[in-house]
Amino acid sequence: MYEMIKSFYEQGYYTEQDLDLFVSVQWITEEQKEEIMKTK
Repeated sequence: MYEMIKSFYEQGYYTEQDLDLFVSVQWITEEQKEEIMKTK
């Protein structure tokens, strides 16, 4: 799930708000969110 979310975020399909949602439903961790946000 992490790799798919990261890829979509890099392509602009997801926003930081989307990442917050994914953390809240435990699809990714807070640490993974921070890592994804560094890539853009």
